Amino acid sequence: MTDVTAPVRRPRRWKIALSAAFLGLLALLAVGLTRDPSNLPSALIGQPMPGFALPLLDGDGTLVSAEAAGHPLILNFWASWCTTCRQEHPVLVDLGLRAQAQGAFAIAGINYRDTPEHAMTFLDREGHFPYLSAQDPNGRLGIDFGVYGMPETFFVDAGGIVRARHAGPLTPRILAEHLPKIGVAP
Repeated sequence: MTDVTAPVRRPRRWKIALSAAFLGLLALLAVGLTRDPSNLPSALIGQPMPGFALPLLDGDGTLVSAEAAGHPLILNFWASWCTTCRQEHPVLVDLGLRAQAQGAFAIAGINYRDTPEHAMTFLDREGHFPYLSAQDPNGRLGIDFGVYGMPETFFVDAGGIVRARHAGPLTPRILAEHLPKIGVAP
């Protein structure tokens, strides 16, 4: 009689590799779900604001970045095709009225990759801003600022240094967080 023993079964390496890859993917997803999607790093934080001269949305003049020198500036990129821009619109109007009344800071809008006709229709429907808004139809200034979606807002101090960036609609809570960074009381 021949003594035949059954071979010892060892786990296959591909099963171990597949299990490790699956667990790694789960860990990566878990970390991603805990992050705030509006908290985006920006290479501009702590750097001088890019200079610009853009035509005003109403076609009557130019918005020049150098004119804001010496004052904190809030620069909001928006578009008529942006649904969340409608959500933040009342907050921006209130902030613009506050800027006019106090004179302690400036606010400006940049209509991004839009047509003046569509932008003016948006403002006619939602209400006009109490501050200047310029056109960036080709998105060149948006590229300089690293904009990738709408709306995005940059907070620039009186020295022209970008201190904060917020992606997504502004809220009173977000303003309370970022305004002090540029020397403006919330």
